[in-house]
Amino acid sequence: MRCMPLSVCDLFTSELFKQLAIMRRCLLSAIGLLAMLTGCVFTAAQAVADSGNHSKLVIIIDDLGNNLELGRRAVELPGALTYAILPHTPLAKKLAFYATQLDQRKDIIIHMPMASVQNKRLGPGGLETHHDQQAFVETLHKAFAAIPFASGLSNHMGSKLTALPDRMDWLMAELGKSEFYFVDSKTTGNSSAQNAAATRKIPYLSRDIFLDHDPSPAAIDKAFNDALQLARQKGIAVVIGHPYTSTLDYLEKALPQLANSDVTLISAGEALLLQTKTRYKTASHQQALHKQHKVFAASNNQAGSITAQQSY
Repeated sequence: MRCMPLSVCDLFTSELFKQLAIMRRCLLSAIGLLAMLTGCVFTAAQAVADSGNHSKLVIIIDDLGNNLELGRRAVELPGALTYAILPHTPLAKKLAFYATQLDQRKDIIIHMPMASVQNKRLGPGGLETHHDQQAFVETLHKAFAAIPFASGLSNHMGSKLTALPDRMDWLMAELGKSEFYFVDSKTTGNSSAQNAAATRKIPYLSRDIFLDHDPSPAAIDKAFNDALQLARQKGIAVVIGHPYTSTLDYLEKALPQLANSDVTLISAGEALLLQTKTRYKTASHQQALHKQHKVFAASNNQAGSITAQQSY
């Protein structure tokens, strides 16, 4: 597939960030409004059960933003995938822009670094347990500004932070203001995220299967087929993978075959909106997103290309 050149600079003015944030809030209001009207948290299984359609598969590719070649390959995978991009990484904006330019069915979410029980290094802009509420919220909003076109947020690591009810309540309160949904990577069995999402009426999904916990081709094949079987059993499966070479090699071959199967690939946002049988990417959304693309691209003073080389 021929890569499309992007005219996007790496650094943006704070004024542009404000413009993008305002546009994003307008573009992404549907899910939050839907949650408020129904008074409930949407789970993937509930949505599919109400849709009456055949089985659905959500594939989320985590940890994007550092490697250009692997990120490009991930974004060019066919279909309605969801891309979880690490904030403050060198390629966060370019990959987000490229994905939405390639296919409006693709979703962008913020892959928010959160404190783990192993105390692993979070990198820039992570949420720590020692943050007071003001520092927590400020850190979160910097991540919002770092990734344009996002419609949701997931946790990167987070086995310690997601187990804390007060921190999850802080998180969901801010997600509600930005009309974001939340994807729980389920890095702990003690996550408080779903309860907090239900209380704050935030649309919520949780991972069922890690595609490449073992990145060997045989293990990936087994995990993928387990996901298909789970989707057939309960109506939907939510899978998280990573931009590993072996994962991308597998998906580049497997995803085109889904067109001839009884399982349909959908984005995380689509899964949450099946309950109303309304696609999130409406015509008005596409028009507004096109305007956001123009603002984003017009800010560039130096041509850039998604095909440039960059080390991981």
